[in-house]
Amino acid sequence: MELKKLEVPTTSITEVKKSPMDVFNQAREAGTAVYVFNREKVAGVMLTQEQYENLLQELHNRPEVEEDDLQTADGLEEFLGKMRTALITGSVISAKNLDERMVALGFITRKTGFGGVVDMISELKESGKIVYQLRKKHEGKTIVAEIIGEQDSTSSLFDKLIIKKIHLKES
Repeated sequence: MELKKLEVPTTSITEVKKSPMDVFNQAREAGTAVYVFNREKVAGVMLTQEQYENLLQELHNRPEVEEDDLQTADGLEEFLGKMRTALITGSVISAKNLDERMVALGFITRKTGFGGVVDMISELKESGKIVYQLRKKHEGKTIVAEIIGEQDSTSSLFDKLIIKKIHLKES
């Protein structure tokens, strides 16, 4: 099995203890947060004050979901409500974060391997959407969610995408 490289900067808790400023500089240079590992597990994430404030500003400025932006098959209103809370159309989100939110909603992960969002971004580029399948059948039917969007061209990170629409349907 081929190991995949984590697509974001990483460091160890030991390095953070030695020189926290080096880690902040690493985050600033990479334009993203740095994952801090402790014994091969993520202990936390470090980012600069500017990056943190930008995240807060993005959260504050994100648009509200419009009714037409989330479409659903009959009987799936419960998922519609949960998805309105978890995913905001028009917002920028990392593929990793999108996948984590979809898994929390009961969908099957799309990540492959350690931090593997490359396939998700490839699917988005090729088809304009990322398709998720609900883990459990709903009334005996398979449910899929199509996350329609595009890669964020304003970001220096390849794994950022803009959610345009979300469709829930029976497959």
